[in-house]
Amino acid sequence: MKSLDDEILQLWKDVSPSGAFTCGFEEYAGQLFIPSEENLAKALDRVRALRSRAENELQTKVLDSMEASLSFDEPQPVLDDIVGSIFNHLTKEGVNEKHLQSLVSDAIRAIDVTQKRFSKKAVPSAVKALTLYRLDGVLEVLDAISGQIKGKELRKDCERLREKARRFVALFELKGFGKGTFEEVEAVFKKTKFELGRERFYRVALENGMDYSETPDELEAKAMAWLEDELPRYKDVTKRLARLYKCEATPEAVERHLVERAGLKPRDLLRLTNGMRKVVQQFVDQDVVKINKKYKTKVVETPAYLSGMLPTGAASFFDTFTNKPFQLYFLTTDPKRDPPRSVSQLMDLLVHEEYGHCVNHSNTVLHFGGRAGKLEMVPTLLQAPVTEGLSFNREREFLEASLGLEGKEKLTRAEAAYVAFLERHGGLRLVNAELEFQTRKWRLIRFLRVIGDVRINTGRQTLFEFIDWAHARTGVPKSNVYYQLFPAHEGMFPGYATAYAVVGEEIHAIEDTIKDAKARVRFSTYLTGVGFPPRSRYRKMLQDFAARL
Repeated sequence: MKSLDDEILQLWKDVSPSGAFTCGFEEYAGQLFIPSEENLAKALDRVRALRSRAENELQTKVLDSMEASLSFDEPQPVLDDIVGSIFNHLTKEGVNEKHLQSLVSDAIRAIDVTQKRFSKKAVPSAVKALTLYRLDGVLEVLDAISGQIKGKELRKDCERLREKARRFVALFELKGFGKGTFEEVEAVFKKTKFELGRERFYRVALENGMDYSETPDELEAKAMAWLEDELPRYKDVTKRLARLYKCEATPEAVERHLVERAGLKPRDLLRLTNGMRKVVQQFVDQDVVKINKKYKTKVVETPAYLSGMLPTGAASFFDTFTNKPFQLYFLTTDPKRDPPRSVSQLMDLLVHEEYGHCVNHSNTVLHFGGRAGKLEMVPTLLQAPVTEGLSFNREREFLEASLGLEGKEKLTRAEAAYVAFLERHGGLRLVNAELEFQTRKWRLIRFLRVIGDVRINTGRQTLFEFIDWAHARTGVPKSNVYYQLFPAHEGMFPGYATAYAVVGEEIHAIEDTIKDAKARVRFSTYLTGVGFPPRSRYRKMLQDFAARL
């Protein structure tokens, strides 16, 4: 007989076949879940039947999260699923026309049933915008494969999918949306009321989807306290850099000089990142978090069809349920999005995506530092608070390690190589100051995400009212706040934007109780190797481990 864990895993594979293939279950190649009303109802029945038999809290929380995901009734996820599925198939196996034929056929059916579900529904204006952002991704991923396929039937189906996607997205037209730049969307919502319509669902998303115990008010209050604590540090490093640059002591002026000093072009970003990794990874492995010897990650430029969802960068995991996992680190270079533009920005992003997310996945799968069970490796919504939280905290850990090299008399070989790299780009102290500026700016952005997530999902503020408030309160540029909250995170799932700060600050608080530097590295390594358990379970595991050090 199958264990209940196995039954839950089977249900996940059935409702997320493309995800199952990505995670290493090869028999699910070429399949998409078709989100018809009938299929959704059957899936929800299965979730509830399994939950009635739950033997422990872990099973209950995983099933709660799956139900929240299936209950998220908005049109844009079907387009994300299509783009992600095609991309993941191309990444894993190249152009396999048999699998692509099946996948494109399923994508057409998925759009048809989703269009039927939403054709008679009143869709809020902001959800329309989130859906419009996804059209280019579908068209561009089809363009990416069109020159590589030979089968006539597959070519025809790709054309059909293009037309289906265009007609589907036409249901959600917003006059003036254009390419979805910050300025265009801001102009749209000066004329059209901004509405998400998530007020009822938001608490379900938080509690069941991501295992938050706090109310929205409590989350906002926490984030406001973190923001107030961080803001003086951000202002201080802004003033210090302004003195070095001999410019006005404003975030905008300092950011401009920081970018101008680097003089990087989009074509430079990938090359410089790969050069940076050679020294940063050794430094990280020694002073921040241990990385398993079979670690395998490749840096790739974010494809155009993913840049709307990934405005700065991201990580993607493959073959989770095999003994040969690998990861991709996406670096966005499109100047129309929000790409990194300096050495310090590249480094901060690298630390978050690779030495946070990618190491988290690789260490977990290879049982390095900790040990995860099946359900703690399944990529449900519960994954977000854990991996985003530890990656957010990793930025702070790395900054502190880098600052700790200033004035250190005897450097190790890894530390000396890292310092030598920084000397080529302005020197340890200057790059450290710039890295601190970026890290603290991103800390503010993550705290602002929580506040914005709460306010716009509960209807307390519109998106652009929040952006105006956030800019006035912190000085973070409006376009940064916009791209780091709305098109990507709010399109994924309500509450996702909150994932970084809440668990990140919980890890920070536990880590602060550990005084010995080597013990801290052991703690940082442990938390990367235990998978993606529910947030409450994760917190207890970390507290218990820290108490034993």
